[in-house]
Amino acid sequence: MNTNFQMLKELLEKYHPETRGVMSLHEMDMIEETLHLNEMGIIQLRNLRDFVVLHLGRSDKMEDWDRMSAITTVIDIKISELRGEV
Repeated sequence: MNTNFQMLKELLEKYHPETRGVMSLHEMDMIEETLHLNEMGIIQLRNLRDFVVLHLGRSDKMEDWDRMSAITTVIDIKISELRGEV
């Protein structure tokens, strides 16, 4: 597993939402696999989520806001599955 920055960079190179405001199962799987979410604990997931928000939240592009929303949603689902608070 790489650093949060490296994993997010890899994801952003290939992840461009197909439909604005809607995440497909394919996109969800891509996010989960590229960011190695199944290998992380709650604290790692929260740190990654914070990093994604800091990195993409300063963008002026709507695509980046859609990507941030999708990524944080998938991370929140993983945190919830681990019985963590979202």
